[in-house]
Amino acid sequence: MFKKLSIFLFAGFILFSCQSQKTEQENVALRKQVKTLKQTVQIIKESNKRIQFLTDQLKGVKARIITNYGTIELSFRPDKAPIHCFNFITRAESGYYDHTLFHRVIPGFMIQGGDPNTKTKNVQSYGQGGPLVHIPHEFNDLKHDRGVLSMARVSDVSQGAGSQFFITQEATPQLDGEYTVFGKVTSGMDVVDKIANVKRNKRDLPLKPVQIKTIEVYR
Repeated sequence: MFKKLSIFLFAGFILFSCQSQKTEQENVALRKQVKTLKQTVQIIKESNKRIQFLTDQLKGVKARIITNYGTIELSFRPDKAPIHCFNFITRAESGYYDHTLFHRVIPGFMIQGGDPNTKTKNVQSYGQGGPLVHIPHEFNDLKHDRGVLSMARVSDVSQGAGSQFFITQEATPQLDGEYTVFGKVTSGMDVVDKIANVKRNKRDLPLKPVQIKTIEVYR
């Protein structure tokens, strides 16, 4: 009897030891997961701080597109698309858009510009140019109403956005949530209308160049 009891107790001890070891391993794994989660949360907090800093810096910044057809005044929405606003504003400040063209105009729809290829005489390359580094999309709930400043993109959403932008001449709700709205026209819609209605070829390229002389940025 004593021998059987000893064997039973020993077996119980082994089982308890195994369970304890398994529980400790699970606890170690859980502690690692918690640590990783805390690190991830901290990274997100730091990223949010940086984005908020950028958003605050961009508040109140405006721009004017000076063209050979007149001037278009713009305001921005850094609260909805801070990276796009920063992208456009810094490129404008650096002169990136100077002497480029509105290379695609469609009456009742929009005017599109911002392609550095339009500084060249290679018309076939118009609409294909952009920067070396693209930015992530910031699709938001802003509507593509008349006079909206939005970012052009290629069909492959994973490629992000470059430097090309467009201004809507009329409301285009079919673009909502598919393209990033990051600003709007505050003055100069008559200029947008004139540009949208210039004579163009079959590729929607104006027959007479519509040039962006420069984009001035100010507060």
